[in-house]
Amino acid sequence: MRPRYGPTVEWAGIPVTRVWRCGNRGNVASVLIEKPARGDFLPILDGGFSLQYSPLMEYREGKGMMLFCQLDVTGRTESDPTAEILARNILRYVADWKPARRRKAVYAGEPAGKAFLQSLGVPTRSYDGAQLSSDEVLVLGPGGGQAVAQDTSSLASFLKSDGNLLAIGLNQIDVAALLPLKVTMRKAEHISSFFEPFGASSLLAGIGPAEVHNRDPRELSLVAAGAEVIGDGVLAKVEAANVVFIQVPPWQFAGSQQSNLRRTFRRSSVLVDRLLANMGVAGPTPLLERFDRPFEVTKTEKRWLDGFYLDQPEEWDDPYRFFRW
Repeated sequence: MRPRYGPTVEWAGIPVTRVWRCGNRGNVASVLIEKPARGDFLPILDGGFSLQYSPLMEYREGKGMMLFCQLDVTGRTESDPTAEILARNILRYVADWKPARRRKAVYAGEPAGKAFLQSLGVPTRSYDGAQLSSDEVLVLGPGGGQAVAQDTSSLASFLKSDGNLLAIGLNQIDVAALLPLKVTMRKAEHISSFFEPFGASSLLAGIGPAEVHNRDPRELSLVAAGAEVIGDGVLAKVEAANVVFIQVPPWQFAGSQQSNLRRTFRRSSVLVDRLLANMGVAGPTPLLERFDRPFEVTKTEKRWLDGFYLDQPEEWDDPYRFFRW
């Protein structure tokens, strides 16, 4: 108990004062999970501040899947038909679920991009000109288009055989080097964009406008033509191939103490992590291990510093710290 603040608990090393709540009447979900930036976490629903949380999310590892339902489908005062239908659908979905194919990443581009992929725990090797296999995903960062310019025929063959390519932050010079693709860019300021949710089988599944919200407005190379333009061109999907463009490289927002840059870094990191996972590339997390080894309150563990997110939480990262909702 603290004067002026009331009951206080500690969350991720931060004092939180919203222990007492006004009640849960009308709640759809009382406790949401912040979308992790590491591991194969697929948000089925999102909500909360800046849509950075998910009340219904699945985690995939190996050949298995774990589904987290934070929706208040149980413990309700009265029978709720919507909650009952949702619970049945969840059980049916889990029973019918099948694992997807796993792949490894091959990276070409500026070194900061590869370092970022490694921070996600993604198995990555540098592009060396060798023929890409169907078990690999080509990831191109800034400068990556020119790195593969000498191998356009093998790149075309790779894409025709259903190969996957994730392009992050390419400009017109990079795109021009990718001869199989005829995509054009335009320079423009990007802040935010809106688009409808994507289907479960889409390479863009689990992605929403929150992931491309740029809190540090700056001029970017946005996709203008030659692909299905999503939003203002901050995302794009080549219709005849498994090629996705992201024009917000997360590592260009990393390392700042400014809250706006930190949020942009986190959301764009979730974006890249999710798109890689949709293509079959994902790093491991300690989730299953931690279920087996519960947290010990008598020890000063700091598990939140390792495993699911890319930076250390700070007080201003909790948008509800002053509310007792």
